[in-house]
Amino acid sequence: GREKYLSIFKKFIYRKMEEGLIDHWQLWCNTTNPSDIAYLQSMEAENPKVKIYRQGEPINSLGYYETFNPLKTHLFFANCQDDDTIYIRFDDDIIWCAEDAIEKICQARIDNPKAFVITPNIINSTICNSWHQENGALSEEFGRVKRYTASDPDYAYLDEFNYSDPKFCEHIHNTFRKHYEAGTLSAYYLPSRSLDQFERFSICSVCWFGKDKISLGYIEEPQINNELPIKYNRPNYFVGDALLVHAAYHTQRPYLEVTGDIALQFYKTITK
Repeated sequence: GREKYLSIFKKFIYRKMEEGLIDHWQLWCNTTNPSDIAYLQSMEAENPKVKIYRQGEPINSLGYYETFNPLKTHLFFANCQDDDTIYIRFDDDIIWCAEDAIEKICQARIDNPKAFVITPNIINSTICNSWHQENGALSEEFGRVKRYTASDPDYAYLDEFNYSDPKFCEHIHNTFRKHYEAGTLSAYYLPSRSLDQFERFSICSVCWFGKDKISLGYIEEPQINNELPIKYNRPNYFVGDALLVHAAYHTQRPYLEVTGDIALQFYKTITK
């Protein structure tokens, strides 16, 4: 729950609440930072549809996860099991969402009931970065990321250059800005499809049915992106024309911060 990101994205979510698209916003409190906790509390106080959810146990950042513990986020899924509800998770550093993306995600959820989860097309997500280079939306001038191969599902998804190189991250955001200002965001569009090879991806945003009663016993990403879909033979579904922007992986943030978070300033101006 980091204020620097939520203060941008909440404008969009609040507006979608006013439009009647979103009924409720769960804020998963996974931070020990006092100012971020205070910001979450201010959001809960200012909007009756916003509620803070806590883990039920002290947060231990383990000394190397800054002020949060990603190994415990799976505990929050216990609060997302209402039978008549579609849930969408946004990592707190999702900082932009296309105007129609939530509608497309929800429609894909309804239209593909067998899919385990729905995942959108996310700028600055490792596998999507690879696909964006393949379709020409993202150039290779700052480096070529690995491509998916069925024989090694982690090859592209866990490409260290893809999620660690700060200049590449900067290039991703600069490219998005160029497409946004030129009105060519459709360059990122990809075919929507079932991920029948159980392709792995970063779960920066995923959507599921509450009635599926998803219960997770440990860190959620591998369970959601391949283990449970394989177990239940329910491949995930990718929505290729529902665009979101992910600010940064933790390995990319220090450079972006010391250079003034220039990209973040841009997203402040376009997220409404």
